[in-house]
Amino acid sequence: MDSILPVLLDMDPGHDDALALLVALALRPVMGVSAVAGNQTLEKTCLNARRVLAMAGRTLPVARGREKPLVRPLVTAASVHGVSGLDGYPFPELPDEPLPVGAMAWLEAQFAAHSRLDWVATGPLTNVAAFLLGHPHRAHQVRRLCIMGGSLSGGNVTPAAEFNFYVDPEAAAIVLSSGLDIWLVGLDVTHHALLPTAAIERFRQLASPLGDMLYGLFQYFRQHEPHAQTHGTPIHDVLAVAALTDPHLFEWRVTPLAIGLEGAERGALRPASDGPLVHVAVNVDAPGLLAWLDNALAHYQ
Repeated sequence: MDSILPVLLDMDPGHDDALALLVALALRPVMGVSAVAGNQTLEKTCLNARRVLAMAGRTLPVARGREKPLVRPLVTAASVHGVSGLDGYPFPELPDEPLPVGAMAWLEAQFAAHSRLDWVATGPLTNVAAFLLGHPHRAHQVRRLCIMGGSLSGGNVTPAAEFNFYVDPEAAAIVLSSGLDIWLVGLDVTHHALLPTAAIERFRQLASPLGDMLYGLFQYFRQHEPHAQTHGTPIHDVLAVAALTDPHLFEWRVTPLAIGLEGAERGALRPASDGPLVHVAVNVDAPGLLAWLDNALAHYQ
């Protein structure tokens, strides 16, 4: 069994990121969150990470990452996640905090303090790529990088591209070619692991107000996530945490992958003829994943 290492979270919360954050907090020693622009603007994703941590009663740093992709204008997902990025629950006001540390400096401090780390990324890969470009000597300290992004069989922004990889395809290309031990879960797998409507109702059994928060958030999300069905809602980003903690829940294929950069291929994930190998999920034990999620959330009862 793998040893448990400190975990870095890179996120753009986001409803499914919020659930992924709570699950990660329950299962692993999380060092903090580097926020990135994606589902909403950076100001909002930083605030949303702080909101979820406060609701969980956790005091952890939220580092301010990149406010736009490496070379492109920002595209957000306000139609899915709302004006705030976490519509559906009336969060209480948070106390003011000092200007948050920049993500690059915070990440460097984490790598300086720990010989080995695990990394989970659930938004556009802008922060991860920027750190690897600026700190290549730290790459060997990453044991495993688990990513939610891409799709081998169709996207949710274009017919070919998933949102995270569409927003910053250059960052995705840098990360996938980095040689890190990458475990990637895409839409073609997350769409087969739906959170049942009854499970959203059960959120209210969790300790208040956290249960009320999850219930409100996912009642909103199930009405706005385009691939939600009457019997269940995708929880995309949660699967990146599962890939780290319980990779046996997935079937994996080890292959080189490439990212399209232009036109209709922007953000498209394709098998490549050569290059660094990536573990890409091709199937998931959906009942096992839901049992794993219930077990994690029991931490908050």
